[in-house]
Amino acid sequence: MSILTCVIGALKSHGASRERRLAVAMGRPPFPCMEMDPAMPVEEFVSGLGGDLACLIFDPAFWYPAEAWRAWFNAVESGPGDPMCLDVPAGNQDKAWSSKIPLLPYATLRGLEEAARSLRLRDAWLEARPSGPGAFRVVIASRLLLEMAPPEMGLGELPLHWFGQGLGCRVFCRGWLHSFGALEAEGAREDLLGMCRWRGMVLELGCDQGLMARACRSRGFECTWVGVDYNMEALAKAGRHVDLAICADLTQGLPLAGTSLFDRIVCADFLEHLPYPWQALAQLRRCVKEDGLLVASFPNVGHWTVVADLLAGRFDPTPSGILCVTHLRFGTRRNWEKWLRDSGWEPVRWEYDRFAPPGAWDESLLGPLADIDRDSLSILRFKVVAQPV
Repeated sequence: MSILTCVIGALKSHGASRERRLAVAMGRPPFPCMEMDPAMPVEEFVSGLGGDLACLIFDPAFWYPAEAWRAWFNAVESGPGDPMCLDVPAGNQDKAWSSKIPLLPYATLRGLEEAARSLRLRDAWLEARPSGPGAFRVVIASRLLLEMAPPEMGLGELPLHWFGQGLGCRVFCRGWLHSFGALEAEGAREDLLGMCRWRGMVLELGCDQGLMARACRSRGFECTWVGVDYNMEALAKAGRHVDLAICADLTQGLPLAGTSLFDRIVCADFLEHLPYPWQALAQLRRCVKEDGLLVASFPNVGHWTVVADLLAGRFDPTPSGILCVTHLRFGTRRNWEKWLRDSGWEPVRWEYDRFAPPGAWDESLLGPLADIDRDSLSILRFKVVAQPV
């Protein structure tokens, strides 16, 4: 490939989560990449550019299959393209224009591959205006566009600069890029905040950047929030939103004394990352006040997408979702109910995130089978409020 490919800002191995490091490995192009300092002046970068095009990756946490990379680069190189327009891959990095592309929903790597192959737009390219700089997480830019940027500007500032300049983009629609950076706002977990009233001392395990604490306070709840996480990079950001940030490897146990301190305990898609979640649940039972609550969520391994993958001989680890590479314990509702009750918790409210199976499942696959939890097949994630008993 003659397009120079660069990752702007390498991950710090001591700060990045295991999920993020895996996402980088899965999304990286199948050809050599250079790692560039985001502070490097654009002028210095352009002076060393050997050709007329550069692929710049500003947020490398995404899925993009190798065949999609090759197809995109081949399409750009075979032109003709507009040197005043940025080229980007179709994906979820900008919902304003990605919503115009009909894509089958997916929840696993195999599902993403099949959804990308299902794209059958008449044209390979879609002209679009981005709704924010996030649309430029992965771009191919011409030398001309790079030369037009302020020469002293750092490479990492280019997406915001391009968006401010009102640049349009050509979206390549023969593959699908799944950006994890585009989903960071979901860490606020507004869905869990709506499941109970928040008050007093709150403990959140796996707090990441503290977005749930920030969202809780924006709703007017007065809480003292304690966040625990292993990712130092995320905790540095969480410190702006939580009252106390604790760094701990929770697979080795909770860094808390067994005293009843907390009015609310949050485990938002966290317990499945532990080898023995029932041990953590038992310890958390000793940390909650008698009128306190546990609010938790966890994936359903019985979802139809996982069943379909198994029938196809697939069980692919991913950076996120049901089959996240750092999930150590898989379960259905029956498993999680047992682990909760055995640890001193009684579920008092259940909610679900759903993604229903195709209609053909009932007709051709499930019809002859009698003993099936058909409701479980449609549930992606369980959400529960439990009280101590």
